[in-house]
Amino acid sequence: MKKKIIAGLALTLLTSFGGLSAEGNSYADVPQNHWVYAEIDSLVQDKLIVGYDAAVYDKNKVATRYEMARFLANALSKYEQADTQQKTKIDRLAQEFAVELNTLGVRTAQTKQYLPQEPVQPAKETKAKKTSVTIDGETLIEAMDVDSVEHAGSEAYNWRQRLHINADFNDRVSYKSRIQAGGKFGSGNSSNEMRFTRSFIQVKDFFGVNQFQAGRLPLATGRYMAMALQGDADGFALRHQFDKTRLDGYWVVPEKDTHVRGVNLNFAPEKSFEYNIGYIAADTSPKTSTPAANYVDAGLSWEMKKGVTSVLNYTKSDAPGSPNAWAAQLSYNWVSGKRQTGFYTYEGLVNNRVPHDQAIAIIYRDIEKNALPGHYGNFGGFGKVDQNGHKGFMLGYQNMVMDGIRLSLQYQNLEEKTTGDRDHRYYGAFDMYFN
Repeated sequence: MKKKIIAGLALTLLTSFGGLSAEGNSYADVPQNHWVYAEIDSLVQDKLIVGYDAAVYDKNKVATRYEMARFLANALSKYEQADTQQKTKIDRLAQEFAVELNTLGVRTAQTKQYLPQEPVQPAKETKAKKTSVTIDGETLIEAMDVDSVEHAGSEAYNWRQRLHINADFNDRVSYKSRIQAGGKFGSGNSSNEMRFTRSFIQVKDFFGVNQFQAGRLPLATGRYMAMALQGDADGFALRHQFDKTRLDGYWVVPEKDTHVRGVNLNFAPEKSFEYNIGYIAADTSPKTSTPAANYVDAGLSWEMKKGVTSVLNYTKSDAPGSPNAWAAQLSYNWVSGKRQTGFYTYEGLVNNRVPHDQAIAIIYRDIEKNALPGHYGNFGGFGKVDQNGHKGFMLGYQNMVMDGIRLSLQYQNLEEKTTGDRDHRYYGAFDMYFN
């Protein structure tokens, strides 16, 4: 009888102190059949988990509670952009991983209510919360050939390195940056030093606006034909969600003494279809000799069936001659079924977290001279073909050849609209993502 009592007490003590509970151990594996794998995967598919976390998450691989909390923290940063169903998923996950999120320094309205309540202590001086900092990056190695340009030796091979440094000061204010350098292999040129292409502050719930950004920004709106800047856009931008409608507004200086202002409304009546209409006012662009003008930009993205997406865009300018530009894209992803919201190459064709995900796309564009503002959009020229005024098509293929490594192949056949000159471009690259 005494042995039974002692054994019962021992079991009670072990259970009370978490010795037999995986939930008390942030580094314990989440069982493979647990419901959280499907929930996290759906947030990745809905693009509420993006970047490196989306690239490495695999619902078929066992993850620790700490890793799951890190994926969830990514989604929590976009909580205000989520719809009602998505918020319900995030709230449920926040309850499950409240302790791990708190360890990561993520303490939001969704997690606070599930944390153990600390006893009230007499008022005393406390230390400031430790800032949460993450660092990740990407490496690009590429080769290209243009018919009209002679690429001798290593001139055809380029490299680019990017480092992303992100810091969350609290639940509302964060800092985001990208340091970048690039060059040609074998050139021996050391003048291309690393520089900040992004460096901005982001504030949530800014006087009633969901998101406000100020500093050196990335800026992409609509289908990315007229405005698709990876960085170097100095100024501010705001974003606010009204049910199924999203408003974007911005005022940036993408090149010296050139101001670009604009607004864009994006409507998403259903997950498979969305469309936008926007207005852009841009000063003269010295780099492309584009005159100051106003632009109306409209486009749509339609997933016709799983993995098959069409993207259309039309832009009209009030520059002399009232030039216009249009582009159409058809893409097919036969592995993950990823839907395209905008044009390749600004938006990749594959899901970076799905090994061996593959997709192809064909894009045709017809851009009259001065129809687009500066060199700020998705489509560029090369060789004999000027950025400002050309037409032709592009074929693209991407393959996640293994975890964190993406292969891109591309062919372009373009015609210069002013001179009628035609040129061809062949391109291949490996992107490698890390944290």
